Amino acid sequence: MSDLSGSLDRLGFLPRGWRYRVVSAALGRQSRYFRTHGFRIVDIEPGRVSILAGNRRHLRNRAGGIHSMAASLAGEYAAALVVAQHLARGAKLVVKAVQADFRKPLRGDIHAHASIDAAQIVAVSGSTEGRARIAMRVVDASGTVPIRGHVDVVWRSSSRADGLL
Repeated sequence: MSDLSGSLDRLGFLPRGWRYRVVSAALGRQSRYFRTHGFRIVDIEPGRVSILAGNRRHLRNRAGGIHSMAASLAGEYAAALVVAQHLARGAKLVVKAVQADFRKPLRGDIHAHASIDAAQIVAVSGSTEGRARIAMRVVDASGTVPIRGHVDVVWRSSSRADGLL
């Protein structure tokens, strides 16, 4: 998804829900874990992304809720996508670190949210390379926030992206 904002613009003729299904399917083709975990993009706004992870059997732990690492992975994807939507076409993005605080067990389906403020949007869109710390949180079906944390990402434009990975 090297041109997320362009892809969303090209799909602007579709209803909002269908746009997100198409983008989720495209991301699932590029990322094995997004597809196998059954994640779905629910909302993409400038500076904000939400991803849904259903309470599927293969994601559950012994307590019957979604495993905390699967939930933090959804937060990682949300943080990467919130930065990717503001990057220049062809730029490469790499997640360097994920820090998540697990406060309580998860119940039901979860929504992973990541957001950046206006200053971070300007920094991301105005540079050919950089680093950012993106806040993420996971909300479960009961409305509580059992997981909070941040994701460190780096990016580089395509002309110098070979050394990044």
